[in-house]
Amino acid sequence: MAFKYGLNYKELAALNKIPAPYVIYPKQKIRLSNKVKTVKQTVKKSTANSQKAKTTPTKVVKSNKKQTTVSNKNQIAKTPSNTKTKSKKALNWVWPVSGDVIKGFSNKGVSSKGIDIKGKKNGKVVSASDGIVVYAGNGLIGYGNLVIVKHSDEYLSAYAYNQEILVKEQQSVKAGQKLAIIGGKGSQTSLLHFEVRKDGQPINPLKVLPK
Repeated sequence: MAFKYGLNYKELAALNKIPAPYVIYPKQKIRLSNKVKTVKQTVKKSTANSQKAKTTPTKVVKSNKKQTTVSNKNQIAKTPSNTKTKSKKALNWVWPVSGDVIKGFSNKGVSSKGIDIKGKKNGKVVSASDGIVVYAGNGLIGYGNLVIVKHSDEYLSAYAYNQEILVKEQQSVKAGQKLAIIGGKGSQTSLLHFEVRKDGQPINPLKVLPK
């Protein structure tokens, strides 16, 4: 669950007062954040303000016509600067393993929500972008030795079936920094299963990786 929403599993467990080994049960409600109520209150206030604006007499709007026009111009003028700020924060992606993609992305099935990359024996697995390691272990069924890196509030990446993990949770990493030694699954050796999540949803890693 923490993997899906890009959260630290220990912080999520602490928020819900779940002790190690972090066992949860069917139909158990899990709180993801303490900020939910705050968001709802903000929405209500915004709605109330918009309703007051609608009931404002027409004459008042006319008397402030010049001020309204100036305000709109200021808003338009600020738009380009906001766009530039977002572009500066764009993530720089690199391939986690040098090799061919032998299995593509699909929304069907857990093991298909990423890509499989064929690497070299005992080759290195590197971070696809700057970020913080939020998970390093083998507790997630179906992923073997797994490393999850959170890159931003939107993006996180996952590196599965590693032979050996070389980083620790809460460790900051740079794009291209070694995370693990490549492993494999079943009879397939020197294979990395790589996933990218955006806002908690799996996306095709090929959309962000350089061509």
